[in-house]
Amino acid sequence: MEILLQKIQNGDQNSFKEFYHLYFFKLYQFAYSFVHSKETSEEIANDVFLNLWQKKETLSSINSIQVYLYVSVKNASLNYLRKHNLPVPVSVDDLCVDHFPLVANPELLLTQRELQQQIREAIEQLPPRCRLVFKLVKEDGLSYKQVASILDLSVKTVDSQLCLALKKLAAILQPIYI
Repeated sequence: MEILLQKIQNGDQNSFKEFYHLYFFKLYQFAYSFVHSKETSEEIANDVFLNLWQKKETLSSINSIQVYLYVSVKNASLNYLRKHNLPVPVSVDDLCVDHFPLVANPELLLTQRELQQQIREAIEQLPPRCRLVFKLVKEDGLSYKQVASILDLSVKTVDSQLCLALKKLAAILQPIYI
């Protein structure tokens, strides 16, 4: 990742495209949890990337690029909501996380469709905070510390929310696979 960021800092557009493809969908989904609009979420994610490209020379001063991206999306989303006089979430519990299907190999989709649907339905049954923490940690690959920083929570809260999410998922999915 550091090599990719160094190339971007030096103005390598192909490296930036690669970086963009690595993070766009995750950031888009995160923005969507705030603004509930596909077009606006896409705009917010793209604006964050545009801002990053314009400030590419300062990339080396960013401690964690993932946290930087997620916090930027969060701030841009909240600014959008305020600007348009829309309700701003007061806590993480107010966020609504939707799961968008990922495009995969058609053969793989055919063999795993039922399992994926059952897992998606189980995830949708989680409380909002558990669902968001689960998504950021398990699907987006962020660390507990990064998620805590992004959502203004303690690391212990992230840990307990993830444990709660996993217990609830196990309870929901266990009867299906026994």
